[in-house]
Amino acid sequence: MVLNTLVAQTIVSLCGAVAAETLHWYALSRKPQAFPKYAARPVYWITTIAMILFGGAMPLLYIEGSASALLCFHLGAATPVILQKLVAYAPSLVGRQGAGEISLRNFFRW
Repeated sequence: MVLNTLVAQTIVSLCGAVAAETLHWYALSRKPQAFPKYAARPVYWITTIAMILFGGAMPLLYIEGSASALLCFHLGAATPVILQKLVAYAPSLVGRQGAGEISLRNFFRW
């Protein structure tokens, strides 16, 4: 399917980003001791929403004109994953945002 409008491309990219973040939260739910602590703190939900919005913004940066729905979905899904990997392996400055096992750095590790 070819998407001709930026609105349609953004919506499909947002769907891809939501899929990636759903997978991320599913992976967190497989760590029962950590999931309730992450789910109870607003900073992790704000981070999740920001990742989805970054994924939705990718057609603005990458696409001119029409594009396939698969490309838009891929852009949306890949953006949170790439950002999460960058943060998870960034220098220890990011790790200082939270203490112990429940930290922003560990939130980004799958």
